[in-house]
Amino acid sequence: MRDFQIKRVEESKDGCVVVAVEGQVGIEEAAQVSKFFEEIENEGIVWVVVSLEGVDFISTAGVGALLYAVGGARKRGGEIVFIQFSPKTKAVFEFLDLHDFIVTAADKESGLQVVKDIRSGARRLNE
Repeated sequence: MRDFQIKRVEESKDGCVVVAVEGQVGIEEAAQVSKFFEEIENEGIVWVVVSLEGVDFISTAGVGALLYAVGGARKRGGEIVFIQFSPKTKAVFEFLDLHDFIVTAADKESGLQVVKDIRSGARRLNE
């Protein structure tokens, strides 16, 4: 299993940040996830693509921290798009029936396209 890590991978010229989460996201790591997204929010960043490909385990606290970040982004007129679910993470999100609440895409390129489409009005949430 990998050590927990959450980091910026890329920032597009239009202000969308790509983030990668890796390792186990338990209760302690959920607090780090919340702090990470608070810092991004304080920078005025509201458009984020999050890769969950490297997540070995995610607790309900970890899911809660991600959902709280989604709510914060939406309050400020943005969105968080989740991409590249690891098999275990995908199972947790499906079990919790979150597919109607979160926005997903297959990979980074399609995630960035979803952000672009939402920003332009070409796509509304829950499509």
